[in-house]
Amino acid sequence: MSTAKLNPNDKVIIVMGPTGAGKSTFINHAIKGSGDGIGHGLRSQTRAIRVIRPPDLTSGDRPIVFVDTPGLDDTDTPSIEVLGMISEFLIQA
Repeated sequence: MSTAKLNPNDKVIIVMGPTGAGKSTFINHAIKGSGDGIGHGLRSQTRAIRVIRPPDLTSGDRPIVFVDTPGLDDTDTPSIEVLGMISEFLIQA
């Protein structure tokens, strides 16, 4: 698994939701990862948007890429700032 930028051919799954909902856990299970950086409570663990590109996960000939986002109702960052980060990421992608 690597953290990378998006490519035009990628099939992108953006995972959003409240802090503690299991966004990073969902991605970890989907890619059969090690669980590093996953929280187990209502305290936010994801601080920045992460692009996760599993090496062997494709749909047809297109790579599937997950985008992990900080939680809404985050313990450290107001939701409006999180939404701003996501918006900026999407504009630049």
